[in-house]
Amino acid sequence: MNGRSVTLKRFLLCFVLIVVLGCARSVEPSIDNINTIFASKDFTFEFHPHHQSKKSISFRSDYLVFKSDQPTYRREIEYEEVLLINDYIQKIVDLHSSDLSTETSSYYVIKNTAYKVIIVPQQEDYYFDALLKTLKLDQIQ
Repeated sequence: MNGRSVTLKRFLLCFVLIVVLGCARSVEPSIDNINTIFASKDFTFEFHPHHQSKKSISFRSDYLVFKSDQPTYRREIEYEEVLLINDYIQKIVDLHSSDLSTETSSYYVIKNTAYKVIIVPQQEDYYFDALLKTLKLDQIQ
């Protein structure tokens, strides 16, 4: 083997390792796993309504970033809102059903760079809309 072939193989090996290690690892929807994600203080909470576009709320330090089909919105988050969101997430974890599929039902994703939790609750979509309304994120234009 020549030096060029060895260099190419090393490059490919490093590239594959970076791709494999760079992906968020899927974990079971449990309060402990979600708290591990929350501990990073840099995570995203996505809602994937069935047959509609995704909406997400990202948390970076003390800021909330809301993304939807409207313009992205960023503001400081208040402690009461953190409690409200934590309560909401705990409720959807309690309603998670392994009988439902992301192919046929609305679902949530909570993720950071290391972990990802997918939650498919037995719950109507309007509860997420109510959360957005309470957070005053439903009127952003």
